[in-house]
Amino acid sequence: MPGRGQQLRSAVIERDLARLADGTLESSRRERIERLVASSSELQSQLAEQRVAVAATRAVVARERAPLALRLHGRPFAQPPRRRGPVLGMGLVGAVGALVWLLVALGGSQATLTVAQAAAIGARPAVVAIAEPRNDGVTLPRLRSAGLPFPYWEDRFDWRAAGARTDRVRGRTLTTVFYRRGGRQVAYTIVPGGRLPAMPGARMMVRGGIVVMSSSSDGERIVTWLRRGHTCVLSGRGVSLEALLKLAVWRGHGRIPF
Repeated sequence: MPGRGQQLRSAVIERDLARLADGTLESSRRERIERLVASSSELQSQLAEQRVAVAATRAVVARERAPLALRLHGRPFAQPPRRRGPVLGMGLVGAVGALVWLLVALGGSQATLTVAQAAAIGARPAVVAIAEPRNDGVTLPRLRSAGLPFPYWEDRFDWRAAGARTDRVRGRTLTTVFYRRGGRQVAYTIVPGGRLPAMPGARMMVRGGIVVMSSSSDGERIVTWLRRGHTCVLSGRGVSLEALLKLAVWRGHGRIPF
């Protein structure tokens, strides 16, 4: 098992590679990291992957700012995006997420399970109760899917976690938490495994450095995004898109893993 010193060194190199890829690495460190890359085929491969991811992220940001008529609906851009400055604050995770969703929107590989099927679980009843976190917790205790915790929204957004259930759908084990506010309910499902393909006509947007897809099915509004390679599906009826987006991208002051 690598020691802490080696882990920290790897983390620094990964950070510098990301900054070298997006053009934000300070000149005092550039020469050193370029020498490391030149001496390592593995680092060369990582740098190439990050540059592809950065290019995809910039394309997504340009897509979000473009007029509606130019936005993606399962086809390439009507015209190439303008060259923009470095995208700061997103890091490698955001860039890779943008690349994944961009490939999906452009006709990436299809999976057996669909977003609509995952969202349909929101119509089923909860089967287990949920405990509240202690003190100032931002995630629900003892409840995870694919190693990811579910957020605690009641103190911040007044959405109370009312219950949960687990379903086996098309070979995947999906965990869903139901949140209620007044007479409204939203369902938050984490789908372990490979990404789910975007729904036809889904709208892509970037919020808080997170790439989110917005769509609807049978009158239900749905937003999907990636957390560490797993698809999250948040759905609800009578809930605005802005409300769903705020819930989806909230990171609990950096304490919720994305």
